[in-house]
Amino acid sequence: METTQTVLRELQTPPPGAGEVPRSDSGPDSGFGGVRLACRTCGTHITSDRSRIRVNGEHRHVFFNPHGLIFELGCFGAARNLRTQSALSTEFSWFAGHAWQIVVCAGCGSHMGWRFSGKDFWFYGLILAELVEVRNAAD
Repeated sequence: METTQTVLRELQTPPPGAGEVPRSDSGPDSGFGGVRLACRTCGTHITSDRSRIRVNGEHRHVFFNPHGLIFELGCFGAARNLRTQSALSTEFSWFAGHAWQIVVCAGCGSHMGWRFSGKDFWFYGLILAELVEVRNAAD
């Protein structure tokens, strides 16, 4: 039986530090092909449908935080134009063995989700309601 870590290693090969330093949307879209997913508030490019991954067998997860707020997350192996907004924490982590950090849109500061960091891999859990699809004019 494959472990979650084995499956994720096959599904993603994230570049070191991807998503932590805001990058321009101009130029080639290397590694982020497919339908763009942008911040619902300001339209900043965040990730793409090709960066979707499965964690614990699923791409989509529904969780609640200690305050009772419910979040529907999608898991992504790569993202850009995000800033971390908190220190790493293991308290109330939704994914066993992973610490989390809040991530916000580098364009407008909207809460986009969390970056989950584990011993062997990391990924983004992005709030699906905060993402919109953006198709290129040529599509």
